[in-house]
Amino acid sequence: MKLVTERFGEIELDQNFIFDFVEPILGYEQLKKFVLIDHNPESAFKWLQSIEDGAVAFPVSFPKLFGIDYEFVIPENEAKSLGLTNVEDLLAFNIVCIPQGQPQEATINLSAPIIMNLGNKKAIQLVLLESSYPVRHKLFNNTIQKPANIDQGESNDKKETPKSEKTKKETKEKDSTPVNS
Repeated sequence: MKLVTERFGEIELDQNFIFDFVEPILGYEQLKKFVLIDHNPESAFKWLQSIEDGAVAFPVSFPKLFGIDYEFVIPENEAKSLGLTNVEDLLAFNIVCIPQGQPQEATINLSAPIIMNLGNKKAIQLVLLESSYPVRHKLFNNTIQKPANIDQGESNDKKETPKSEKTKKETKEKDSTPVNS
């Protein structure tokens, strides 16, 4: 499948990386289908590109790559809407804001991670209502730092997209799924 995008021009899409948002990204409720693009395999950033609007693409990344200690719990209702039954199918990352011409001012939204089920290709943006995580957490101290090495685990689709960050499921919490990313 081919898609014309504003940022990348015409690209060939792998159907295995198209996700259906069962709960939309805030402010983009009309857009349901996105693809995860690994534009540069060496980068700590990926792109979440809308299939329905070629002008909409979000830079995303994993907080752990920037030394951010980050954990949250996926409530049971959201885990059900994702059809999440196997924690190994979980992929969690966050939207990044990189001001044009000022990459040193980049921030990451820790209060609303993107959660994907790699098994059934369903996704949500989970708003962490009872969390102290900020919407705009600075990625860099006053100078640009090189992020930690990316562990690119091998996926079933043999693409450059990492498998999930290390996650764990604690049996003592039967109504939620903890995520450590």
